[in-house]
Amino acid sequence: MISITKEYSQAIIHKLGSSGTPPEFGLEFFTIGLDRYLKVIEEEYLQALLKYRLSSFKIVTGNYGGGKTHFLYLVRNLAFKNNYVCSYVALSPVECPFDKLELVYRQVVLNLMPPFKDEDLLKPNPKGIDFFIKNWYYEFKNRLEKTDSPLVVSEYLKSLPTTESSSFANAVKAAFLSCATDDEEGYSVLIQYLKGEEIPREIKMRYRISERVEKTNAFRMMRSLAQWIVAIGYSGLILLFDEAERGISISSSKDKRRALDNLRQIIDECGNARLPGVMVFYAVPNEDSLLDGTGGVYEALKQRLRSSFTKTNPSGAKINLEDLDVPPELFLTELGKKLAQIFSLAYTFSFPPAVFEPTLNLLVKTCLTSYLFDVSYRRLFILALIEALYQLRENPKVPLSEKKIREILKVRQEELVKEEKEKVEKEEF
Repeated sequence: MISITKEYSQAIIHKLGSSGTPPEFGLEFFTIGLDRYLKVIEEEYLQALLKYRLSSFKIVTGNYGGGKTHFLYLVRNLAFKNNYVCSYVALSPVECPFDKLELVYRQVVLNLMPPFKDEDLLKPNPKGIDFFIKNWYYEFKNRLEKTDSPLVVSEYLKSLPTTESSSFANAVKAAFLSCATDDEEGYSVLIQYLKGEEIPREIKMRYRISERVEKTNAFRMMRSLAQWIVAIGYSGLILLFDEAERGISISSSKDKRRALDNLRQIIDECGNARLPGVMVFYAVPNEDSLLDGTGGVYEALKQRLRSSFTKTNPSGAKINLEDLDVPPELFLTELGKKLAQIFSLAYTFSFPPAVFEPTLNLLVKTCLTSYLFDVSYRRLFILALIEALYQLRENPKVPLSEKKIREILKVRQEELVKEEKEKVEKEEF
């Protein structure tokens, strides 16, 4: 693991202190209890099954604020180390509902990222199909001599296997060629097509594109994306779908059935040759809200998702982040110590043990006794801890009192409740 700088330590503290949600970088510095999941994912899947051109699906469950996004980012970073392309997609009822796979495809390509090194993850990184194809071309150019030769580029593109969608294959190859020939106008319109946007008919004819991205072919386009990624030398594609809200990203019961049917289709596709090297992680705050219903699609999903993923059963479909084999008190205590270390680096400040330890112990105890059964007690703890650390920095002579800690927790809880209420209202209207 690389070391972390003062500047990035400050960025981590500010992000956690303002929202309680994890930043996209530096997660390994304050991760507790997830190693047993990550080790199995790497050894059984990233380094084995997926490289045999097979695929897999996992559903990630955990309470609201229980670390699902944190876990998905860790999986992404682990995948990067093993030469996988990743796409993290936050699902939502408006911009990316799962009942509309054409919108899901668009978000997948907009968030596409090639493998980044550890040191690159500590800074903002470009993403999306535009950057991805340019990166593909520049890496090819750096590997070979005389890549400016049209013959070299042409032979390389001819050597690539086609994908299930010939239109997709023609578009990515033409975009690569546009990079080689500095055809910015052609490249721009091809990227527009690959993003799922409409392009003029004459442009389609020029590049032998016979279809547009729509509901009927969106999944075929995602399969083609996966096939292309393997064909150009990556280990595979990791898709990270994050249902950030309490329920599935739908707005009606009809839409929910369609979304669940799409989910069932993806689960069934995982394991066949059309999705080479693909692993899908689908994170939901509440498994019951996802599967609470009767009928064929519900029963089919329940059957597919009933087995639990463990070290002894790595083929299980369900990863439960509430089951970490780490008692809540130990979890919060260790998390508090790690975040205090990051805070100390961020502000070049050392907490006197006689002041920090009583404050941390009291915060852990109060949080667990008063808020353990709240859906976001971990997130609440992080928000309260960061505020407590700032207060100790201002006055490092005495620990925070129980009254002060209860006050911090109460205010932060009210903020979380208000934030969650606003999200629900926004979804409904």
